[in-house]
Amino acid sequence: MLLRIDSARLHDRLQQRREMIGFGSRAAHLVAVVEGVFLILTAVTTSMGYWWRIGFVVVATVVTLYAVISVIITWSKGYNADDLYQEMVALDRTERRSSIIAINDGNRYLLYHDTAWDCDFFPNHPTSENDEDNLRRLTRYLSDGFDIPQSDFTLVRVAHENHEKYSTEHHEKRWYEYTLYHADIIRMPQAWRHDQFHVDSKDCLWMTVEQMMDNPIIRERNADVVGMVRRRL
Repeated sequence: MLLRIDSARLHDRLQQRREMIGFGSRAAHLVAVVEGVFLILTAVTTSMGYWWRIGFVVVATVVTLYAVISVIITWSKGYNADDLYQEMVALDRTERRSSIIAINDGNRYLLYHDTAWDCDFFPNHPTSENDEDNLRRLTRYLSDGFDIPQSDFTLVRVAHENHEKYSTEHHEKRWYEYTLYHADIIRMPQAWRHDQFHVDSKDCLWMTVEQMMDNPIIRERNADVVGMVRRRL
């Protein structure tokens, strides 16, 4: 997964966490404490001269105390590499990773009405990082969500594009990653043969690319995806 992080925000976050970074893992410090204890015992029982033995004990004690302090810090703050990674992921400026399914009937494409956005979209689903898993999820999504048996279509990956556009939620430009698939329909469901139809609580319709671009709502909210379909198919 590619992360897009603003360098200034990354610098600020690392500065905020600088006191937590560099203490290593809890297990490593616990081992260091045990080793320090044995080091002290070795220093006390060594046959070296008196002053050499004192120096050895002092050094061993300092090392052990540092290990104990490190254990306290790592356990009390509970901060590790996984925590830092999750914070870096949270800084990612990629707004959405979506897989788009283009289904055509001649020069018309299947759309469904998204009530939350009040806009007609191509069938889409969040993209999984693994391609095979993503294909399985998309196949199940299209079959279950649009009432078509999995044996009646095949999905083919067409392209991957990154688009930068303004996010109304974050009030800044964000990146959108789209993976385009084309569905080859082997047998079209009877319901799909109408210009408009209803399946699985979805209102669906067929539109040409020109009709989509003439629609002001689609043009405002989804013109980049429509353009990708027009270029790639």
